[in-house]
Amino acid sequence: MSKIVPPSSFEARWRERFQRYADAHDDDASIAGWSSSGLHARYRHFCRVWQGAKAGSVWIDAGCGAGTYARRLAQDGLEVYGLDYSYPTLRKARERSPRITAWAVGDVTRLPLRSASADGLLCFGVMQALAATDAAVAEMARVLRPGGEVWIDALNAACLPDRMKVAWQRLRKHPPHLRYDDPRELADRLRKLGFTHVHVHWVPIMPGKLRNLQGVLESAPVKSMLGAVPFLGRWLSHAFVLHARRAAGSETRSN
Repeated sequence: MSKIVPPSSFEARWRERFQRYADAHDDDASIAGWSSSGLHARYRHFCRVWQGAKAGSVWIDAGCGAGTYARRLAQDGLEVYGLDYSYPTLRKARERSPRITAWAVGDVTRLPLRSASADGLLCFGVMQALAATDAAVAEMARVLRPGGEVWIDALNAACLPDRMKVAWQRLRKHPPHLRYDDPRELADRLRKLGFTHVHVHWVPIMPGKLRNLQGVLESAPVKSMLGAVPFLGRWLSHAFVLHARRAAGSETRSN
């Protein structure tokens, strides 16, 4: 199940890390705190499942990092706004992303946007740095217009290798470094907030030391197997992406 960790130290450490990453690095992956192989695997997966959107529609990249995904959305002619709580990160994102409409410093749990002001929202690389997801997901629902889309990625709490790693860290009494989400719980939360057509995409990612084998996980046979046997995707995928659409005529609910 999804884990809630104490926010005072956990989130503060992540804020400090993101500031430090942006100050110290210039490549997209390191600025966002990813390994290069990890970011590239996530990005390739998104490009495969991304269905496009109406040109000129308003999209928010909440937790945009160096602007990797914002630039992809802008390629389709969307009006894209990048938002991140790290100003050094936004500065570097702006320097390399001339087609993005605007940038803003902001927190995904308190989005500086009017209600029902966006047609779509992307939130990648954020959930694992939050103590809990409820406030963030409620804000995403608030700013989306009826019929709007949301794309969220998170680390998979059901992934067996990661569960073993977390258990080992607890035995050694190490503080949590990342937070993992149960995709079923997060999907249910979206449905309660008025989203429909909630779909889970599994994102299997090899550890950095085995990155040369990432192509095997992305091969057609493996992708077919993960899709055909749901528990394999749930148990073996390091991450997942949720795609959902806000029901037309729905109003944000807090339950």
